[in-house]
Amino acid sequence: MFAVFDGHGGNQVAEFVRDRFVKELTSNPSFEEEKYEQALKDTFIKMDEMMLTEEGDQELNKYTKKEDSEGSNFNGYSGMESTTNIATCCGCTACVCLIVGDKIYCANAGDSRAVISRDSLKYCLSNDHKPSNPEEELRIQRAGGYVTMDRVNGNLNLSRALGDFTYKEK
Repeated sequence: MFAVFDGHGGNQVAEFVRDRFVKELTSNPSFEEEKYEQALKDTFIKMDEMMLTEEGDQELNKYTKKEDSEGSNFNGYSGMESTTNIATCCGCTACVCLIVGDKIYCANAGDSRAVISRDSLKYCLSNDHKPSNPEEELRIQRAGGYVTMDRVNGNLNLSRALGDFTYKEK
């Protein structure tokens, strides 16, 4: 397995996912049944579920770097309440490639991209999730959000991520 977990708003979510993804993926019943696409989808969802628990939030706090939290109320985020879950305003993109035999399974959230090259030709393994994509903009609008200046609610420049629960509230 190869993966990129690219944090935004802080390092916490990317490091949390990095440290848990493989264990959750390989212990997923779909993985054990060799249903790898479903296991990857389930594991992306599981990461968010884990971060929303009290234990998950405590773990996220352990990744906060001292220099990020000095002089602020919330891990480097001025104006945020200290009781707010870190993953509310932090997130990460994720691009995961699982190689099993001669097959590559790729799953992503956000705009981290997987590309493979063969004979000087490139083949995209993932699709970027950007608010400017018509299908993503429609999904955002159906969820009660909006896109302005190619950003979700005028702020986030990608339309899917792990964490970032502010954008997942209804």
